[in-house]
Amino acid sequence: MKSHITTLAPSLWSEVAPNSEPLLAISEQKKSGLILCKEFHAEFAGPGAAVSSLAEQSYQAVIAIGSPELLPVSTLEGRRRAYGRRIQWGRWLHKIVEHPDPAMRAEKLLAGFEEFFGRQVVISLPSEVLALLAGVFPSTIEQVRLQHWHLGKLESTAFLPMSDQLKVTTITLDAEMRETCEVPLLTTATIGEICRTYEFLHSA
Repeated sequence: MKSHITTLAPSLWSEVAPNSEPLLAISEQKKSGLILCKEFHAEFAGPGAAVSSLAEQSYQAVIAIGSPELLPVSTLEGRRRAYGRRIQWGRWLHKIVEHPDPAMRAEKLLAGFEEFFGRQVVISLPSEVLALLAGVFPSTIEQVRLQHWHLGKLESTAFLPMSDQLKVTTITLDAEMRETCEVPLLTTATIGEICRTYEFLHSA
């Protein structure tokens, strides 16, 4: 199984109501989500959540789990629902990061992802990405993996089978058609490497 970096270019903007800000939401039809990497932290958006609002802080990278389908939202009720789901997922993550013990934050985050997506995703996501979500150092993520998942540092897990559910993806807010391209994503990838790849794909 292979993790990869890919571009995702929605082309359904003709369905979005005119004079409204373009908005995408993650389909609720399957178990999937996006990790939105920003300058100093990362957020998780699960099924139903709004993403790619023009008012939102720009992404430095986006990591997709489970091949989420992004759908344009045009109705007022649909937009309210999508924003509400985004808030719900934000509250889920906030309950984790508000815990004062860094190791407990890391453990709760890993347990949550394992429950929702399975063990392979917990193994395959780079420690730096998980650290941005939990507000801890990457070494804390690795320590918790070692203690609770019996996994050593990423030098050891780099040889494990990679999850085919993981990829870095661009979200494009224009109607221009773009070809999809893929680049292997290693378990050992750093945030810097992921962001550089995202920037390259976004400007291609």
